[in-house]
Amino acid sequence: MYTYRAKLGKTVKPKPRKVDWSQADWSKNNTELARDLGLAYDTVAKKRWELGAPAAASKAKRKDIGTKKPQCAPHSNAGQIMATEAAKLSPLAGKFASNVQAVDWWLISPDGTEYKFKNLYEFVRQNPHLFAPADTVFKRTGGKRGTGGEYCNATAGLLNVKAGKAKAWKRWTLKPSTSNYNQPD
Repeated sequence: MYTYRAKLGKTVKPKPRKVDWSQADWSKNNTELARDLGLAYDTVAKKRWELGAPAAASKAKRKDIGTKKPQCAPHSNAGQIMATEAAKLSPLAGKFASNVQAVDWWLISPDGTEYKFKNLYEFVRQNPHLFAPADTVFKRTGGKRGTGGEYCNATAGLLNVKAGKAKAWKRWTLKPSTSNYNQPD
C-alpha cells in the first residue's frame, strides 16, 4: 500500500481519490481515522462535524503530556548565569567600538567640528565636556546595573537623528549618509 516517491525522497501513503464517509468507523478518534484514510486531521474533524458523526470517540492522547522539559524549568537560571559571564568577557558585548551594536558615526557638533567614531555610547562617555552635564547622566530602563538598557539624553537624542526621527539634536547633526566612515579624507 505504501509507495516510494523519488521526487520527495521518502515513502508515503498514497492519498485515496474519494472517501466513502458513510463507511468510516466513527468510533475511532480523528487522529486514527486520518492515519487510516491517509487524510489530514483537520479534514476528518471537519467531516465529523459536517456529517454530525458521533463525537463520543476517545480523544487522542498527547504524547508530550507529563514529559519533563528541562530547558523550560522554572527557577532554572544556570544557563542565564553562564550567558551573563560569557557576555561580560566578550568584546562584542562590551562598552567599546567592538560592541555588536556599534555602528559608524560621523557627527557635526554645533560649532562645526566633525567627529568620526564607531560606538555612540563610548563617544559620549569619553567626551562629556561636549554636552551639557544633564545630558550625559546615564539612566537605566530596567534590570541591574551593567545588564544593558542604559541611556542618556545625548545618546537618545543622537539615536533619533540617526533613525531619521529628527534632523538635529541641540544643533548636533549627522554627515550625509552618502559619505563613508571607512574612506580616507
